[in-house]
Amino acid sequence: MQALFNLFLDICLFRKGPQHIPISVTLLKVCILAYGLSSLLVLVLSTPASVAILQILLDLLLLSGLLYLALTLYQYPQRFEQTLSALTGTGALMGLLALPLISWIVQQQPGNDTQLPSILLLVLMVWSIAIMAHILRQAFETSVWIGALYALGYTFLSWTLTGWIGPEGS
Repeated sequence: MQALFNLFLDICLFRKGPQHIPISVTLLKVCILAYGLSSLLVLVLSTPASVAILQILLDLLLLSGLLYLALTLYQYPQRFEQTLSALTGTGALMGLLALPLISWIVQQQPGNDTQLPSILLLVLMVWSIAIMAHILRQAFETSVWIGALYALGYTFLSWTLTGWIGPEGS
């Protein structure tokens, strides 16, 4: 387990890529579960659990569907398990890092300054998008700019679509 944590940490630090992830359906399931649980922990701080679950399911469907489509178009469908494992494994780590920051923001009383945790959360979001770009760049064997474009596009699409779910989206 420590070896897997170190592997995902190395991907987050741009020292390794998705090709270093073992090809394993079991590992993919564990990564998806970890991603879903860490996302749930973050989202239930400010969203009803039923809405959070729907948002997570939509995000996972969008992530896996678009990834499979893109890998197929790039003629690398065999990289799907490793790439999705890398994205969800690192996403789970980013979610756990975001948890204290979001908790800090949510627990602030009205009128209190939330500038520091908000800035730290923004830095974490930028880092998360950079990690996704790094993974996609290597999976598609493309430039860093194309990887960044895909990561940004996915992020904004996911935020938009998941934002439509729930009371604030209606």
